[in-house]
Amino acid sequence: MKAHHSLFGALLALTPLYPAMAAEEITGPEADSNEPVRVLPSDGSAPVITSEFFNKLTVQTGYGPENSEVGRSREMFYSLRYEPSFAWYSPEKRWAKWMVYGRLWLNYDSSQSISTQNENSNSFDREQPEGWYAELRELYVKRNLLGDDPRFSLSVGRQRYFDDYGIWWDDSLESLRFNYNDTFSRGFFAVGQKFYNYNSDVNSLADSEERTTYLMGEYAYRWSERNWAGVRLMHENDHSGHDPEDRYDFKGMRYGLFFKADDLDVSPLFSDYHLELAGLDGKVDNTDGNGTTSTGNNASGWAALGEIGKRFHDLPWTPRVALRGGLTDKPSNENDGFRLNAIQSDRITRQGSYSTRLTSSFVSLDLRNLSYYGISLETNPTPRSALDLRVTDLKLRDADGTLPVRIDGDQRSERNRAIAQGNHGGGKDVGQMYDLNYYWKMFPVAIDGKHLDVNALVSASYLNAGNALDSGDDYQLSVGVVISY
Repeated sequence: MKAHHSLFGALLALTPLYPAMAAEEITGPEADSNEPVRVLPSDGSAPVITSEFFNKLTVQTGYGPENSEVGRSREMFYSLRYEPSFAWYSPEKRWAKWMVYGRLWLNYDSSQSISTQNENSNSFDREQPEGWYAELRELYVKRNLLGDDPRFSLSVGRQRYFDDYGIWWDDSLESLRFNYNDTFSRGFFAVGQKFYNYNSDVNSLADSEERTTYLMGEYAYRWSERNWAGVRLMHENDHSGHDPEDRYDFKGMRYGLFFKADDLDVSPLFSDYHLELAGLDGKVDNTDGNGTTSTGNNASGWAALGEIGKRFHDLPWTPRVALRGGLTDKPSNENDGFRLNAIQSDRITRQGSYSTRLTSSFVSLDLRNLSYYGISLETNPTPRSALDLRVTDLKLRDADGTLPVRIDGDQRSERNRAIAQGNHGGGKDVGQMYDLNYYWKMFPVAIDGKHLDVNALVSASYLNAGNALDSGDDYQLSVGVVISY
């Protein structure tokens, strides 16, 4: 294990690991969809709030392959998580100049299954805790009203980065962040690095996560009532040194554009869209299993993904039909091509709803050497429930390239050996994913000035394996209930 800096060394925390959770993972006082709502008194007066304390309890269970790896033997899994969070404001919440926010996970996990709702779920080599453990997910200080301007703020500490698509950021890390938020535009700039997991069971970082500095930025502009466009940038500097346990050390830029809109009424063909374009350019140092390092290898690549949908408000259950797809470049060698880093993921997280992955709630993607396309049907049987079906086809750009799905380690090693010996006979077809989700949310109940919310998610995912996989078909079933107050 390589040496690393120490920061916030006293913090300990927890990591939830389960393939379905009923509520989205967007948390914190800025996340309006997930913040427990404080109910105003009947006379309309607003109480002076200087601190708040919130609670969330999650119970999950399911049946699927061990550690969420395709091809492993199936097992029952279950999880219990209590997530308290607090916020302190000065002088008060309505016009707070200072805020301190903290969020803790207290968990029991029966196995190392990877959750679609779990932040930082992309790092395949990250050791996942089992049994009882705790983790501090966020603890930061925020200075609002910079220059007495409500648009600007500055925060420092361990804080969460997220967006609708996790391909840019979906994790918590120690950082300094400058925020800008206006009526028609928003953005941020941040510099950060992970130092620990702050986990009572697995506190040390994986080798691939140590001593990596990130410079991140985003600017988004709302050019009409429903349409947003923006640009994102990330400079990644892995200065961890050369180690066979941390094979790839990348230094370079990631850059991209996004375009999205909801509830449009401009065409009978579509009512919403979301497009993400991302590029990568830099250098990679590659260290093999014998400790031999080749330095300065060129690395470049791109990815494009998104969906376009149509909501039929006049039909029963208000169905939405959407076409979805994604495409990456075809890597020329193992160092080349687009890939996700340790703080990115393949999750889709929508405020006010449940989270899922790009193709399903089961199979996680590295978004490398891959193309996929599919269709989804989303319905609302009642105003506070959803029944959604997705069908997705996954293919490799290069049949002998990296397999971008999480599979059994022995099968991956055997495939790599066959490719190296020229005996690999597999094709490009990874398979078809069938994903069914039922989501229900209770009408909130007001208790002591706050809302009590209950929601549940039932998920069923099936992989019809193609000729690129030797594991055969696989599936996963799960159910979760979340109570927040």
